[in-house]
Amino acid sequence: MIELFGPSYRFNGEALTKPEIIYVIDHHYDEENQCFHLKKLLENSACDPQQHLLVFDHINHEDELNEYTHICLPIFLAGEVQEFIDQKIQPDWSQKSKIFNFMINKPRLNRVFLLMMIEHFVLDNYSHSLAWKKNNFNKITLKARMQNPLYCSIVDQATEIIPVTNYVFGSEVALDQGVKNGNFKNAETYNQLLRTTVFEPSCISLITEPSFFERETLHTEKTIMAFYGGTLPIWVGGWKLASYARSVGFDVFDDIVDHSYEDFDDPWDRCYYAIEKNLQLLTNFDLAKQAIDNNQDRLRKNFDLLETNPFFKDCLSKIESYSEPIKSALFSISRQFRHNMFEKVEPMQLLGERISESGQQYDRSTIRFN
Repeated sequence: MIELFGPSYRFNGEALTKPEIIYVIDHHYDEENQCFHLKKLLENSACDPQQHLLVFDHINHEDELNEYTHICLPIFLAGEVQEFIDQKIQPDWSQKSKIFNFMINKPRLNRVFLLMMIEHFVLDNYSHSLAWKKNNFNKITLKARMQNPLYCSIVDQATEIIPVTNYVFGSEVALDQGVKNGNFKNAETYNQLLRTTVFEPSCISLITEPSFFERETLHTEKTIMAFYGGTLPIWVGGWKLASYARSVGFDVFDDIVDHSYEDFDDPWDRCYYAIEKNLQLLTNFDLAKQAIDNNQDRLRKNFDLLETNPFFKDCLSKIESYSEPIKSALFSISRQFRHNMFEKVEPMQLLGERISESGQQYDRSTIRFN
């Protein structure tokens, strides 16, 4: 098995000589070089690239790698949700005082553009977390990737008016644009720092997930926090994020929020129209608060659904849908993930017994490409 850490992996001439299971961890599109290094690895195979099995730890892939044999297992998301469940969070959605919230740590392009759009649309009733030492950005970098003159104009006119914040435990390492959390889990940060300061006081969450240019669906703790906070979700950038959430049972409030932005071809359009199509909601506190007050049961159902960890169930269902020896390989990958989650579920324990009896196993030695 090949374990590939997406954020840092860069193709360096490696040649795969036999069919491999390639476990791809995290966001793996290189925005700077505008390519999937994984595709270069596949194309350089000495064997037929279609014989490899790609295992993505996110939700959905509809981009260049879609032509290769692959499966999307939301293993990361299942693990994140379990950490939130372990926090035993008791929500309080009775003190809504802000229209929306946003949370930014790493300075991805859709997040920087969101800061500029907040200024452009004069959105001023929000709670937020901006974990930077100083709110500054490189306008040239953004404009170099844009074609729409309106968006370039928004960048040109942007200032640095949104204040940075300092929600920390105290032992984190502050970066110019971001914070190294060390051993603190996202669920701890939410429950002890962001729950009552950013999420629960607001009616809407503007969520900026890491995938942007690629047509790839990647949910993280940011979406989890939005649902735990009792907020209406709007995803700024990203690909079909509302569709996946809807497909596993979450209410994305289509009767209140316009999610038609989610599959525009231009990723900058997916950012801009997430705001523009919902501008009335984002500028009218009474309207946003009424939506919250009138839909407490629906918000609670989203919370309750998270507490059942539907992403873990999605992983189990997908693994069970495969026959041997693929099923054995997927089980092996899943067992290596944190929490030993896959050891605790009876169907998977039974599957483990069947794997042992079958004698059909992939080579479980792991090579890591970082």
